[in-house]
Amino acid sequence: MRLKSLNYRENYSKTGQNPWELENLSLGERNLIVGRNATGKTRIINVINNLARLIQIPQPMFNGEWSACFINELNQELEFVIKWEDGRITYEKISIDQVVKVDRKVSSAQIYSEVTKKWQVISPPNDRSVLHVRRDKNEFPFLESLVSWASGVSGFGFANTSPNLIEIPGNPFHLTSLNAVPSALEKLSESQLKRVLKQLEAMGYVLESASTDLIEGLSPNMKMILLKEQGIAYPLKQFEISQGMFRAFSLLTIIEFLRLSSGIESILIDDFGEGLDFERSRKLAEIIFGDKSESKIQFIVTSNDSFLMNAVSNYLL
Repeated sequence: MRLKSLNYRENYSKTGQNPWELENLSLGERNLIVGRNATGKTRIINVINNLARLIQIPQPMFNGEWSACFINELNQELEFVIKWEDGRITYEKISIDQVVKVDRKVSSAQIYSEVTKKWQVISPPNDRSVLHVRRDKNEFPFLESLVSWASGVSGFGFANTSPNLIEIPGNPFHLTSLNAVPSALEKLSESQLKRVLKQLEAMGYVLESASTDLIEGLSPNMKMILLKEQGIAYPLKQFEISQGMFRAFSLLTIIEFLRLSSGIESILIDDFGEGLDFERSRKLAEIIFGDKSESKIQFIVTSNDSFLMNAVSNYLL
């Protein structure tokens, strides 16, 4: 399922706080959001990430109003609207092609059963979405579609990626940072690794091999990246790799890992290209946006480089 459009607003009923609104964000399969620093690009990524998180588990700390439209596997439009205020849900609605399936106001709700073809009246707790109290894949398949999308959203900060940082994911298949690249690299097949090295070569990074190794003196599961450059006698240890090369390697490796992983719906990348010169940033964008082999994965990418828009305009959908 793909996110087609999104509206969001927060703090409109709060005194002493600044209101903020995202209006009519339209999205395709490949999306590049360009703007200057401090114009809300990261906030857009956070809004999408937060929507995914609150669908997965109760998130009473959020105050905001989300209105999201998705395109499901049957090419239907699924709309999900939810409003959180002071730790409680004040409104919730789910519809498919404008036919309402869930209608809720505070603690009073009704949900349509696809098995009995009848409405069920329920009273969910104020701090729990209908998604969290009434799931059944046969009776309410529209709920499962939303949960499946949310669990398949992976967000990464390009600028937060550093060869001096290593993350060990709690779940080896749920990566939340590009700094978890050693774990991803170990799971690539030989053909996948060759694909990544070929992509890096197109960027001007000619590598003979890439591997992982234990970090001496640390725990057995703490591993680092080793990259063997052409013409260099010994592999570079992770902490010796340039920031730009490491970020490009990490992103391409993790995308390759996720590309063949089941259940991946969307990949969000914030501050794309930070630390790379323009030519390498452009080439990396062309690799990601021009690859149609993973057309089922939606990419939403932000950058402060307006020239990237011209470089990849033919790939945006």
